Amino acid sequence: MRRGRLLAVSGAAALALGIAFAASRSTPDPEPAGAEPEAPLRADGFVLRAEPIEETVGTVGTLAANEAVDMVAELSRRLVSVDVAEGSAVRKGERLFKLDDADLRATLAELEVRRRLAARTLERQRALLEYEKRALSQQAYDQAKTDLEAVEAEIAALRVTLAKTEIRAPFDARVGLRHVSEGAWITPETILTTLQDTSRIKIDFTLPERHAGAVAIDQPFRFRVVGRSEDFEGRVIAVEPAIDRATRSVRVRGITENPDGALVPGAFATVEVPLARRDGGLLVPAQAIIPSATGHAVYVLAEGRAELREIEIGIRTRDSVEVLRGLAAGETVLTSNLLRVREGAPVEIAGERR
Repeated sequence: MRRGRLLAVSGAAALALGIAFAASRSTPDPEPAGAEPEAPLRADGFVLRAEPIEETVGTVGTLAANEAVDMVAELSRRLVSVDVAEGSAVRKGERLFKLDDADLRATLAELEVRRRLAARTLERQRALLEYEKRALSQQAYDQAKTDLEAVEAEIAALRVTLAKTEIRAPFDARVGLRHVSEGAWITPETILTTLQDTSRIKIDFTLPERHAGAVAIDQPFRFRVVGRSEDFEGRVIAVEPAIDRATRSVRVRGITENPDGALVPGAFATVEVPLARRDGGLLVPAQAIIPSATGHAVYVLAEGRAELREIEIGIRTRDSVEVLRGLAAGETVLTSNLLRVREGAPVEIAGERR
């Protein structure tokens, strides 16, 4: 019995020693005195300064030619001549296509003969009326005059029809693809080609109805297009006077110069319209903002160490965010290596922007 008790006691003692040993392994040893300090983390910084802030609203739009038209004929006739090359530039009034007018010119020649005969008849009637009044009645003279005027009216109408056999450019433009060839039968429903005036480009976009009153004629705006890295500038030329009931937005049209042809009608554009401007705001780079449980935060450099600071943000620009509360001008905000930064960690600024 005594031996059994001793074994039980010794087993309990061994278990207690094992637990104590495990606890000692799991608890880190305190840093010995004189150990090397933690190496500072290198990160980029941004020094805050008060600057004017431009409040903008972003939207999307579509580019359109200043003037565009589908060229069609007013008559149903055979196409006898194509006088323009695809993609070429044309001037206003330049002939593009010619329709068959042989029968019209034959009719015109006949009318010219009738006009000359009617003119000679009227001259004889006038002479008889003036010198031998008894030989001619006023009614006969009036009839001769009417015959001449009727022929001249027919000639004028025929010349109008003849002019319609020549399709001319209504404005300076560039020719699109041609859809017909010589010898084709043309009707008013046949699209011959398209004309696009791209010397200036229109930009159509929409804005939420809450911004409808903030947009005015001649107001400038910026936009970008796919494939081009630079910003383009335009100005507002028209605002739809009514709000679209389906989308609760207002349609706006702007225009910009396009002398080098860099902008193409139909292209997609991202538009930024400035609405208001105020002084003394603080902007931080968007990559410095860290989502937090209560909103947003940033890491600020304070006495060589990282300090997590809760902030309140305002408007956003393309690459910056306005800070309404939590920061002051002159403070340095960390903008890189944020995944490795922790509260109180030493930080060394690798590069600084202002």
